Amino acid sequence: MDEIKRSIDEEKKKIPPLIESVKRSRRRLSYKVAEKAAVSKLAEASKESTKEIGFLRRRKESLEFRIATEAFTLEAEKELIRKKNEVEARLNEALKSYRLRRKVEYIDGDIVELTKSIEQIEASIAEVDKRLDVLYSELRRMTGEARRQRPRQERIPSEPRRVEVSLADIAVIKDNKQRRSDGDDGD
Repeated sequence: MDEIKRSIDEEKKKIPPLIESVKRSRRRLSYKVAEKAAVSKLAEASKESTKEIGFLRRRKESLEFRIATEAFTLEAEKELIRKKNEVEARLNEALKSYRLRRKVEYIDGDIVELTKSIEQIEASIAEVDKRLDVLYSELRRMTGEARRQRPRQERIPSEPRRVEVSLADIAVIKDNKQRRSDGDDGD
């Protein structure tokens, strides 16, 4: 009997850390869901620019190569530098959008991982609960205590409540109706 009580205590000690880890995982999950919603909105706003990353990189490299190797007049070189800066700005926008989309993918992976983790921990908790149920029933059997259940009381259906109105109230209601109908005829 002492061994069963010790087993019960050991099983009870397993539950609080599991519950804490579930709470922690659920908090992280809710944070990840909110983060995904926010990042998704940003990624959708700049979705079009990610299609031209390769083109923009090649364009930037060719402009840099031309600036570095060819001899131009001052005006022509300034124009190439201005074009390179424009291409660089568009490339940075496209890369930012691409990074946001990748971040959404990573967040999706985290969400899947967290839900699996939560399900696994909840299964562990259910398993511990089952073992506790078995141990408690074993303890009851050994002590000779039968499960005490309250005797079921038959429920008597209650009658619908009646609304009682006194005769004085009826007289007042009728009197008010007559006054209204008399006042309408006089106008």
